Amino acid sequence: MRPLLAAALALLSIPALAQKPWEMKVDLPVPVPLELPSVPPTNPFAAALLSAPAPVATPLREKFSDTFTVAATLYVTGEGETRRVVFTRLPWPGLANDLRPQLSELKFTPARASGAAVPVWVPLAIDLKGRVAEGHVSRMLGSAPEPGTPPSPEPAAAQAPDARDLELPATPPDKVDQTANPKRPPRIRAEGRTWRQSVRLLAEVSPEGRCQRVVFLACPEGLRPWLLASMASWTFRPGVAQAGPVTAWVQLEGEIELEVDDLASESLRVTRQVASPPAVAPSAAGRPPGA
Repeated sequence: MRPLLAAALALLSIPALAQKPWEMKVDLPVPVPLELPSVPPTNPFAAALLSAPAPVATPLREKFSDTFTVAATLYVTGEGETRRVVFTRLPWPGLANDLRPQLSELKFTPARASGAAVPVWVPLAIDLKGRVAEGHVSRMLGSAPEPGTPPSPEPAAAQAPDARDLELPATPPDKVDQTANPKRPPRIRAEGRTWRQSVRLLAEVSPEGRCQRVVFLACPEGLRPWLLASMASWTFRPGVAQAGPVTAWVQLEGEIELEVDDLASESLRVTRQVASPPAVAPSAAGRPPGA
């Protein structure tokens, strides 16, 4: 009995390193390739219909008052002069030509860092108040959304910084002790005008032929509240399925003509958003070229 017990104790005392490699447990992650099934694209706005909704009457609201917000980033020198204007948000693209000369004349109390005046990019917000005087739809076509093609909204247009912007030395916002502020900001104005605007959108039409929901695919941001308010009174021929009129989406594409009265703003706001373009100065107190 004693010899058997001694043999058992001897086996237990053999270290793990003495085991053969094929007797050891090794935990290694082994990647297993998994083929995912391909899913064809689907359009959630498409439906099987006998006939798609179609616009019948498309009146546009008159004397629609609104506030149109403009966002711009200005390059302000260490002397408080405005040298560059980059628009980051516009109600509609054509407004930049009216506003750029006025913003370029703005004077600022210079930004300061470590006790010295420094050049910076200053983000501003301008609220222009006015109204859309009138408008009419010159063309509006309706079509059924394609079953396999999801809608693609058009990205908002914004002015991209060019090489001149990126080369200007500017102090980062987190290095500035005192931000630049406009001196006696003038009354920013935009003259009223008439122009044409292309639009593309999706409208959900009820069985009674009324617009219930809207998805804008291509339309300037500043015109959307006015167009949305106008579409509340539009009438449609409803979509028809086997059982009769049903709620269905229709894709609308067309052109509108509108007249906007003069727009004006009494004040400017320096915002806390990240300045654009993100130019970094090699020296916090350095002057920009030509300053």
